Amino acid sequence: MTEVRGTGPVTALAEKMATGATAAIFAEIRDVMQIPLLTSIWRTLVSIDRGLPAVWAATKPIYLSGQPDVALGRLSRADIFPVPAPLAADQLADAGVGAEEMRAVLGIVDAYTRSNSLNMMALSGLVLSPVGRRPADPVRPAAPILPDLPGLLEKSEIAPDVWLGLERVNRFGAGANPGQVATLWRHLAHYPGLLHLIDQAFAPSQSDGAIDRAIQEVFERSQAEGARLAHFRGDTSAIPDPAIEMVTAYVAGPRGVARMVTMGHGLARWLRQSEPA
Repeated sequence: MTEVRGTGPVTALAEKMATGATAAIFAEIRDVMQIPLLTSIWRTLVSIDRGLPAVWAATKPIYLSGQPDVALGRLSRADIFPVPAPLAADQLADAGVGAEEMRAVLGIVDAYTRSNSLNMMALSGLVLSPVGRRPADPVRPAAPILPDLPGLLEKSEIAPDVWLGLERVNRFGAGANPGQVATLWRHLAHYPGLLHLIDQAFAPSQSDGAIDRAIQEVFERSQAEGARLAHFRGDTSAIPDPAIEMVTAYVAGPRGVARMVTMGHGLARWLRQSEPA
């Protein structure tokens, strides 16, 4: 999950706190997107009067077209993500990550990467002008089956030294101002030893610019996919201006959601290469 300009994932409405119509929309988003959790853009739109229902009503037809899943498949197959050398078994063991823990970690990473990737492209389609022909409706691929996820830790539940580790990994691809700690990293605070390995493994890609180059490529692809998906969006006239501005900030530029999409895909590939038998 990535930061929404002017807000942050820590201040977004927690899913468990949603009630009434908001809770119903949250449930529908999870069902339509086939995801186990909501990223911060949906939970932050609640702060704008009529923002959440209006944005969802206009974006839902994009998801129902099946095209975002097809676009995600294209992105997932791209050879553009930073993937460090696989970890040795003893490194994982020293970090307290066995086969069971790795399954849980991959469940977390896959959940955020699917959600962030679909939102990046579909919400780009909400704010970009359509380009080209309306794509033919595809057969929607089956969503991955994800394991039950451990609960998201609040900052008060995370030890200070672990929080410092979160801030270090949060700097990857973030530029001069990393902002709020992305929720993916906060969810991985259950595994402090792994966070240390992530920090060590991805630091060279940060230093040599590989992460920034990958983020730029992901952003450019998301803009192209969004312009195709724009053909499917619903009526946007009811969306309040502040909500449009929030969504635009979320998808605009490589420092938006494209950053965590890039890190998520790279992280998933790296972990699967390192997965213990």
